Amino acid sequence: MSEQDMESMLIEENISLMLDGNAMAGLLHELFDVEMTIASVECGNCGRQGEMGSLWAFMESPGYILRCPGCQNIILRLTVTPHQIFLDARGAAYLRIPKRI
Repeated sequence: MSEQDMESMLIEENISLMLDGNAMAGLLHELFDVEMTIASVECGNCGRQGEMGSLWAFMESPGYILRCPGCQNIILRLTVTPHQIFLDARGAAYLRIPKRI
């Protein structure tokens, strides 16, 4: 099996595990206390702009991952432990969070 075939299989497997970003709505709301699926985000890799709800969500790993649907760059990593929440959003050029009114 060629390296390209293996990469194609991995991409297909990832897509089968993928949900849309709305799957993380409850967790993000708990963390930020606002509706995060409508928050604007720009991918730091390809420049794609959209709402958090349009990102690809992977929730099968020890943490949660949101990826850009344009280039599959990891936009956000989130891990919840009994005492802490770890948030890594370095894959985003920006994240515009709506202000709670």
